[in-house]
Amino acid sequence: MAWIFTYDSLMWDFPYPFQTRQKALLEEYHRAFNHFSTEHYGSPEAPSPGLGLETAGDCTGIAYLVPEDEEEEVLEALAKRHGNRFVMREGTIIVGGQSAEDATFFLSDRTHPDYIGKIVPQEVVKIAKNGRGPLGTGVDFILLMSEKLTELGIMDLAVDAATSLLKWHGFGNQQTHKTHF
Repeated sequence: MAWIFTYDSLMWDFPYPFQTRQKALLEEYHRAFNHFSTEHYGSPEAPSPGLGLETAGDCTGIAYLVPEDEEEEVLEALAKRHGNRFVMREGTIIVGGQSAEDATFFLSDRTHPDYIGKIVPQEVVKIAKNGRGPLGTGVDFILLMSEKLTELGIMDLAVDAATSLLKWHGFGNQQTHKTHF
């Protein structure tokens, strides 16, 4: 059996076989808008900010326990999904606030041309307002992430800061989403 740690849309949309899913903590990494996304909510002509992992801090996400006989196939599919913007890593996660388990996760590749490093929320919002892809805009992506993280009971500084700025600029419904500031 293998644990897969997820921190983006895979937290609620994991299309692979798994036995269980639990909230988990990946230590020494944090979620950040750190690359241009040119698929889904962005395009090569109008990229959106994409989420990845940066070193230092902690990241709360969802871990999936994949059956041993499915592990290789799932990891290959995830590697293909993440493309060359990310590198596969192994580390230790805390599952359900209790047990330390080995897990696979995907770290942003700092050598990829779309890597932009950790940027301030104002720059994230500027990029998001110009981003557009087949599933919507960069603004749509950030607001969706914020909504889903709230539903999962996960607080995230990068997403919350960008969401707060977007709402200040008049995007999103102030009535239905609570930020964690």
